Parts: sequence; C-alpha cells; structure tokens
Amino acid sequence: MKTLAATVCCLFLAVPAVHAWNAVGHRAVAGLAYDNLTKKARARVDDLIRRHPDYNQWIQGAPADAKKRARHAFMKAAVWSDTIKGDPRFYDEARRGITPTPTLPGFPDMKQHRNWHYINVAFSTDGTPLPKAPPTPNALTQLNTIIPQLASQEAVYLLPWVLHLAGDVHQPLHCVTRFRKGQNDPQGRPWSDLGGNTVNVVGAYNLHAFWDDALGIVDSDTYVNQLIKVLAKQPKEKPSVTTPDTWIQEGFQLAKDHVYSFGNEGGSKENPIRLDTNYVQKSRELSRRRAALAGRRLAAVLNTQFN
Repeated sequence: MKTLAATVCCLFLAVPAVHAWNAVGHRAVAGLAYDNLTKKARARVDDLIRRHPDYNQWIQGAPADAKKRARHAFMKAAVWSDTIKGDPRFYDEARRGITPTPTLPGFPDMKQHRNWHYINVAFSTDGTPLPKAPPTPNALTQLNTIIPQLASQEAVYLLPWVLHLAGDVHQPLHCVTRFRKGQNDPQGRPWSDLGGNTVNVVGAYNLHAFWDDALGIVDSDTYVNQLIKVLAKQPKEKPSVTTPDTWIQEGFQLAKDHVYSFGNEGGSKENPIRLDTNYVQKSRELSRRRAALAGRRLAAVLNTQFN
C-alpha cells in the first residue's frame, strides 16, 4: 500500500503537490478563468468580489499590488462554497432537526447547500434498477438558475457559487453515481456509491477523494500558479461550450468510460480497488484537461454575462 501511494504521488506531481478539485484545483480553475477575462468582465467581477461579506478573509496573505490582490481574492472566492461547510455561521439544511443559524448581512440565507456541488446521474452495467431522475436541487439546476442571475442584485453572493460549481462539474465524479448488484440500503433497496465515495481504493480514502486530489494536495500560491501555467498549455477543446448540461454530459460519459474502467468487483474496506499505474497516469492527464476546460469555459460564461 505504501509503495502504491508513493507511486501515485510521483505520477501526480510533475510540479510540487496540491489539492485538485479541492482548494488548489478550484483556485487553479478560477485563476485560469481570471486570466482569460476581458477587461470589462474583470472589472465587474473585481467589484463583486470586493463587496462580498467575506472579502477580507479572501485577501489574507494576498500580494500588496492591487491587480494581483484582486486575482488572489477571485481565486480564493472559488473555494468559499467548500469552506462554509465547516463555518459555524452556516448550517446543513439537509440534516434532520438542525437549527438554522441567524441570517447575516449580505447573505440571502446561511445554508451550506451541499447538494448544489454535484448531480447524481445514475448508471449501471449489470441491470440494477435506476432512479428515474437525479435528485434536485443539484449542480445542473443551480448553474442554470444562477448564471442568468449574475446581472441581479444577488450577484455578489452568487458569483462565488458559479466559480465553484463550474469547477465541480468538470470533475467526472461530480456528474455520476453508480448502482450495482449487492449494493443496497438498510431496507434492501438498490443504492448508489454516492459518486464513488463508498468505493475504497488502495492508497487513498475512496475513489471520489482519489479524483478530487488528482492534481495534488499542497495548497500554496507558488504551486497553484505553476499549475495554472500547466493548464494554460492544455489543448483548447470546445472551450466555447457554455451550457452546463453539456459539461455534465461529458463528465458522465468520462466517468463511465474511464473512472469506473476497473469493473464492478471490489471497493469494500476488506477488498479495496487497486488502481494500476496506467489508470493513475490517465487520470492525471484527464484531470488536467478537464480543469483547463473548466477555467476557459468559466471565463467564457463571465465574459458573456459581463460584456
């Protein structure tokens, strides 16, 4: 297990290590997007970011130069939707018996909105019955709702969500969930693997975490900016596609074709999946392509909305 973990780390790090679609990946996607904004769009997003209630948190440790500080804050804002999951000001509205926290100035509500981060498009390769449609709200319903509202008064609150969700849905496991025989809930009904979260992997916590960390795990400004340069050199595949449903369809297909290419067997704590070096290498390459697309597409969305 230690040998495989070391191999995974080496393969993932052509540059020093980081968090992919966790903090580092979201910052890198946002940074690439920021670098591709028009002058007018950049001025608009800078203004919105400065007016967010948590702006002062985002500029902690930022460069003194005004332009670099604005870019830094924009990138930090892309992680905000994850950080509020551990912020006591916000509450998980999906939990039973939870007491809502007081609504603070500048926020429409204090909900964590955890189900906005993904869409569980179901599939099975063994005939297991599937739900008719993904639960709502989800990443698709929210992107389609939020993007047109970027011209509204709530844009200050909504912009960080767009920055984050555009990154999320370019990670394939945020677009899919697998059903298979023998995987049931306590009542014996078919149940999903929750986007790979219940699939244990040798050398990683689970399959979803493996993919979330596919671009590295050390959150530093130096690494993130190196990563942005790497992403900027990726081939420009369909960057003009600004429809979230297409982004999700792509992620769903990639998950079926590659993420679950190891087959239906294994994944329990007693029998975790052992991913070979070829799988790891392809995952790294695919992750970079998807992150680069996410950044370019996010820029295209913002340029369209703010020009």
